[in-house]
Amino acid sequence: MNRRSFVKLGLGAVAVAGLVPSSLLAVDFRKEKPEAWKAKTPNDAIKALFGSDKMEKSGVSLKAPEIAENGAVIPITIKEVPAGAKTVAVFQDANPESAVAAFTIHPRSVPNGYSIRIKMKKTGKVIVVADVDGKLFYDEKTVKVTKGGCGGWCYPSPKKLALNLIKKKIFK
Repeated sequence: MNRRSFVKLGLGAVAVAGLVPSSLLAVDFRKEKPEAWKAKTPNDAIKALFGSDKMEKSGVSLKAPEIAENGAVIPITIKEVPAGAKTVAVFQDANPESAVAAFTIHPRSVPNGYSIRIKMKKTGKVIVVADVDGKLFYDEKTVKVTKGGCGGWCYPSPKKLALNLIKKKIFK
């Protein structure tokens, strides 16, 4: 590529970037609503983010594992969001700060099938809230976080296994 082509390409990219409408830009909720990210409970975080904590349990569908073998990587899927939703947020009550994520939804997008991975320190509830013109809809699910990544039941250590076998007088 010669210099003239590179300059034309660069100027073309700058022109196209300038045409991006402001409606496509997402809201930075950490700057706009910083108190929501410091809240210790889901209700406090929801109230700080949306201005109210009055919600209706319908319209939103959350998929999360019942048992998470690794609290550092828990897959969460927001399967259904009401039509007209402008913001969707995820909260949990297992970590010191309750807010996990907040998304701005463009009016022309299809607001279904969002997937993220979250961290949870211990067993707790995951809550997804959708804002439709000031009315809040939610769904929640309890996720059990197991220690050691073994799904709630682990094989005993070799030392414990040997001690159990000795106690049962299998070894002589």
